[in-house]
Amino acid sequence: MASKRTKTSAAIEGILNQIIAEWYERIAPHYVTEITSSKKPNQQEQLKRFHDEKGHRIKFNKEGLDFTYGLKSKWETAHCIIEVSVNNKVNDFNYDDFHHRLLSHYDKLRIQVVSTPRKLKDYTYQQIFQLEPNRETAFNIERHNDKADIMRLSFRVDNECINSLAANPIEGKKLIEDYCVSPFRSVYATVYRRQHQ
Repeated sequence: MASKRTKTSAAIEGILNQIIAEWYERIAPHYVTEITSSKKPNQQEQLKRFHDEKGHRIKFNKEGLDFTYGLKSKWETAHCIIEVSVNNKVNDFNYDDFHHRLLSHYDKLRIQVVSTPRKLKDYTYQQIFQLEPNRETAFNIERHNDKADIMRLSFRVDNECINSLAANPIEGKKLIEDYCVSPFRSVYATVYRRQHQ
């Protein structure tokens, strides 16, 4: 049992790693990602990525943008939890607006049926990824006075579905990206832009 979970956990971590790595590669041409010491000594890297014990992260630091998105998985009471997060340094960020928009988005998206992988065909997103521990408290904010606040959204992956996601990494990656990552990212961008118009 432990061996099966270890393999599943490693496969899910590989998927999360790939999501961040591919995101980085897609947008890297638009950012400074490597500093050559002599040409611009005061310039900083505008895009970084990290894969370590804290999870998989991508950090933006360009023209006033300064935030880090994160992805990680963990096991709690025999369930796999996927957590998406953003380190928010925006002063007076409208957390209530973000929370409301996020829940409204998931209220619409959760009933959609997925088409792949085959073993999960006809499951809804909500059946695969359940807001953890529930709709109202899956989103939380860790507030800090002297550094970035951290906003997190957690999903409990259904035990009957986790192995199918792990065994089908291409389809599994698409499902995790489409349901867990992209909505969180797009809602954050929407609220950010509304405050900086």
